[in-house]
Amino acid sequence: MDGLMRNDVLGARLAAAGLELPAAPQPRGSYAPYSTTALAGAILICVSGQASRREGVPLIGRCEPGTDLAPARDACAQAALSGLAALAQACGGDLGRVRAITQLRGYLRSDPEFDAHSAVLDGASAVLEVVFPAMPRPARSAIGVSSLPGRCWAEIEITALVSA
Repeated sequence: MDGLMRNDVLGARLAAAGLELPAAPQPRGSYAPYSTTALAGAILICVSGQASRREGVPLIGRCEPGTDLAPARDACAQAALSGLAALAQACGGDLGRVRAITQLRGYLRSDPEFDAHSAVLDGASAVLEVVFPAMPRPARSAIGVSSLPGRCWAEIEITALVSA
């Protein structure tokens, strides 16, 4: 399957789930949106943290005990879409080159008493499952923090192995 066909299939999966990749995010500091490391026949790509923003506007929130988790999950999903946009950029626009998502890391702006981090990060995992339904699940960390850039609700990092 060529790159264009794979992207059409991936785009159809996203559209069927009501999702769309945003434009690849621009760094908001002195860092690269991703780094690459060449391996034998593959490339390891580490996507920089992507905050929960929609069209550049921060999705502001804080995870607190006893509150509805859906808005926080949605913020994680949006951050994951931005991460996938950066990954697509690193893959020359062809997410079909992705062999594996090896790690998903989520930072959640949370109250110290909040303890449902994993359930919130499921919003990002759901996006990965839509785009890459046949891939095994990645290793994952859900971390509560007191603040994030722009008071965003979530920040997501993705590490992937792609074909060279």
